[in-house]
Formats: sequence, structure tokens, C-alpha cells
Amino acid sequence: MGRLVQLLLLIALAVIVWRLVRRALAPPPAPSGEAPRFEPMARCARCGTHVPRAELDAAGVCARCRT
Repeated sequence: MGRLVQLLLLIALAVIVWRLVRRALAPPPAPSGEAPRFEPMARCARCGTHVPRAELDAAGVCARCRT
């Protein structure tokens, strides 16, 4: 009976070591994509449309109103 317990413990230890080795050697998972970046919004001084602040000129006018 004692031999059976030793054998089961040895098998369990071998399975644990095998899983750890397999996980360590596996390639890392591919990233699911970049998280969306938040851009502060601002209102156009002429038409009132909200656009990303980077798209406004120095006077606070959007590209659509500049044309």
C-alpha cells in the first residue's frame, strides 16, 4: 500500500513539473491590441463641433471651418 502512495505522488509531481516546463517554454500570447488612447476633446470656436484638441489651430478653429 505504501508503494502505491509513493507511485501516485511521483506521478503527480511529474505532471506538475511537466506543466510548469510546458508553460515556461510556450510562446507568449499575442497581444489583443492596443488599448484605445484617450484624447482630450475641445469645441471649435466657429462651428461648435467637438473634435480632438490636437486638430484645432491656435485660434481654436477646426479643419472643416478653415476651408
